[in-house]
Amino acid sequence: MHKLWMVLYLFLGSFLMGFGQSNNTMTTASDNDPKAKIILDKLKKQFDTYASLELNFEFQLELPGKPVETQKGKLIQDGVKYAVIMKDQEIYADGKSTWLYLKNKKEVQLTDFDESGSDSFLSPKQMLALYQSGDYVYSILEERKAGKNTFTDIEFKPLKKQADFSKLRLTVNKSDNSMVTLRVFLRDGSRYVLKMESLIPNKKYAPETFILNSKELKGVHIEDLRMD
Repeated sequence: MHKLWMVLYLFLGSFLMGFGQSNNTMTTASDNDPKAKIILDKLKKQFDTYASLELNFEFQLELPGKPVETQKGKLIQDGVKYAVIMKDQEIYADGKSTWLYLKNKKEVQLTDFDESGSDSFLSPKQMLALYQSGDYVYSILEERKAGKNTFTDIEFKPLKKQADFSKLRLTVNKSDNSMVTLRVFLRDGSRYVLKMESLIPNKKYAPETFILNSKELKGVHIEDLRMD
């Protein structure tokens, strides 16, 4: 599951049936929806003011032929450093090394931090950089009101056929300029959803927040895969 974090570390499930069909006529970045860009620009501007963020979320994973898995989790990000804490696994990255702790297997995989981002996850800030990369086409699927809130669903489709996922769907609450859910559809039929529950920006974090303290883990195998 670690590899899915480069697609998006936690996101999608069974309530997806209510969304509209994607626009198959959109095949290049020049086809991007200007109304969607206004919403994304505003959201990105807000996230760019965050030196760090702490996100509590609910993660739903649906694999073909299997029941939906649901977990709560927390993401802490400070620049390139991050920590993801969930029931079954934890990931820590301090900018030099990355620790993947697979709790059920009682194993830790320790690797060099990949500055290119290929071992990384798609954080909210990274998600908001996608629409500026030119590698995706996006459009508004639906906009609806619920009480005093207005929710907008924006779909992203990768222009490269070799992408791991077929589409992403981001729901934004326009009323308070916040992310609500992010849905990922993988080409193998898997789907996952990240529901944003709370976000705390600009907290200070000690360096050890982003390092796995393996000395406190008993009976856990440490597989050191670093080059040096």
